[in-house]
Amino acid sequence: MPARSTPRIYDGTTGGTPHGGRRTHIIQILRDAKEPLSVVDISEMVGIHANTARFHLESLVDAGMALRETEASGQPGRRRILYTGTLPNQTHERAQGYRLLAQILTGTIASRFPEVGEDMYEVGQQWGSYLTSRPAPFETLDEEAIDQRVMDKLDALWFAPEAVSQPKPHMLLHNCPFMESAREAPEVVCRLHVGMINGSLEELRSTQRIVELNPFLKSHLCRAWLGDAGEVVGKPVKLVFTKEIEEEDSGEFVDEFALDPQP
Repeated sequence: MPARSTPRIYDGTTGGTPHGGRRTHIIQILRDAKEPLSVVDISEMVGIHANTARFHLESLVDAGMALRETEASGQPGRRRILYTGTLPNQTHERAQGYRLLAQILTGTIASRFPEVGEDMYEVGQQWGSYLTSRPAPFETLDEEAIDQRVMDKLDALWFAPEAVSQPKPHMLLHNCPFMESAREAPEVVCRLHVGMINGSLEELRSTQRIVELNPFLKSHLCRAWLGDAGEVVGKPVKLVFTKEIEEEDSGEFVDEFALDPQP
């Protein structure tokens, strides 16, 4: 029986190209930087040749995901070209169309089906499984290899993921491609995304699942806690909304409030 192929989904706004993961990283760096960055800055931070960095930066500018400007300088000589990041879905014309469609569909589903969370999670599971390359019948993947496959998939979809092991295993998602829709209807968008991740983990025969999601820790940051797969059997994944305040002295985060929307 032929192996099932993973469908190629590329709408011009995701990292669905051979360079998607690296460009996600560069976008994250540009967005988080307090000042515009040069080609040399990016090449040193990412660990790539300056010509490669310039190629990625110019491609991001062409896609509407970065802005280019010439450094204002009163000094003689050639002025540097500097780059500033924009978010996917903000400037690219095609992305604007997809964002509008997402908002319309999300708002309609949320208003007409207020208890749709579990259904969205199941839909997400099905798509997560569908988008994941299934291991061969006798292929064994350890959890580290599984985690890397899932992280690569999330990276290609512009979630800019980061794996963290302390205080317990979790993922940080530094970008949500549908942040505005997610804020308006987390029971639709967030549960769909959690279902996709868990569907992918299940397809790869992982013993782990996302057991709790903390959306909107910061303006573009969500945290997904990993736990044993048995923890989500027969019960919904928790959505716990937390407001985190960074302690100036310790650098630790403190949950100011928590709310689980599920009864």
